[in-house]
Amino acid sequence: MVSVTPLRTSLVDICFCHWPVGRDALARVVPDWLTVETIDGDAWVSAIPHTVERVEAFGIDLTSPAPAVNVRTYVRGPNDQRGVYFLALYSGDQFTTETASRVLRLPYRRGRLEVHEKSDGAVRRTLDVEGRRAMDVEYSPTAGEGTTAPPDSLSAFLVERDRYFTTGAFGVRLSGSVGHDPWRLAPVEATVDGALLETIGLARTDERPLVHYSHGMDIDLAPPTPLVESQR
Repeated sequence: MVSVTPLRTSLVDICFCHWPVGRDALARVVPDWLTVETIDGDAWVSAIPHTVERVEAFGIDLTSPAPAVNVRTYVRGPNDQRGVYFLALYSGDQFTTETASRVLRLPYRRGRLEVHEKSDGAVRRTLDVEGRRAMDVEYSPTAGEGTTAPPDSLSAFLVERDRYFTTGAFGVRLSGSVGHDPWRLAPVEATVDGALLETIGLARTDERPLVHYSHGMDIDLAPPTPLVESQR
């Protein structure tokens, strides 16, 4: 029998934007069966504007390129597994949104996304949610492939995750796997504005985000399954 990956996505032109946030405030928007993870005393929220170049479900190509923004934080599960919890996901392709929401049980939301490529090579991405500018990011893609994050670094903490958590029907606790090569990250100059944190129930911050850039990555996603908690 040939094994076929349930969902494979090809992401390109990826701009990671990371903000340190208060752990207690973040815990109020994360399910109580998850523990907010910190590094050097800080919890983090990341917004990841990118383009979904291709989506394949069970080997079948489903969609054409579309802009997207994923918003996530970093948690540990009931058995102390490290992973991410998605606070919101936005996609410019309705079919992809419906398919991924159904298969992966993730919180896709409505939003208007636009991408503008400038003559000087800079890229501007915007996200409007309910008529409000949630995110406005402009950056110039970096030449070269970038490098992998050193183990135990803040960059590795923020990007190298192979598990996501979500909640299914009737409050069932779910976990799914994420498969990809190590991220190759490059420094990038970016300006970031908007009320993104406020749209997910957190206080706005004037602190500049930590930003990374990646040219692209293929990611395999498995549908989540119920968690089996270890007996202690």
